[in-house]
Amino acid sequence: MFLDTSAIFEILLSDPKSDDLIRRLEASDGPRSTGPTVVYEAAVVLSGKENLSVPESERLVRSLLSELNVTVLPATNQIASKALDAFDRYGKGRHPAKLNFGDCFRYAGARAAGAGLLYVGDDFTLTDLA
Repeated sequence: MFLDTSAIFEILLSDPKSDDLIRRLEASDGPRSTGPTVVYEAAVVLSGKENLSVPESERLVRSLLSELNVTVLPATNQIASKALDAFDRYGKGRHPAKLNFGDCFRYAGARAAGAGLLYVGDDFTLTDLA
């Protein structure tokens, strides 16, 4: 399972959907992963939302990922190509899914890992990862 920023944030803040997300993650087969852009975005958003320093936010994000046995995959040329493909197929201005930069990289990470995508919201419901 590949974790999106929205899922990490929901679990970190123990928001209403966190229990369901953890159940889905535990029920999934295969390795758990995420990408460096997800770590970046989760730490930046957490820092602003919770008025924390960026290093503290990063520590909290990485601690959660460690607890959940989630590996951060490297950014590779393969993922960049898959992100470009995601934009071509589902990007803003091209498709009703309207995937943005971060969404395209999460789509690519899930595809590169051969995994499902754990997310909250509607960003990926119009893609083949839904």
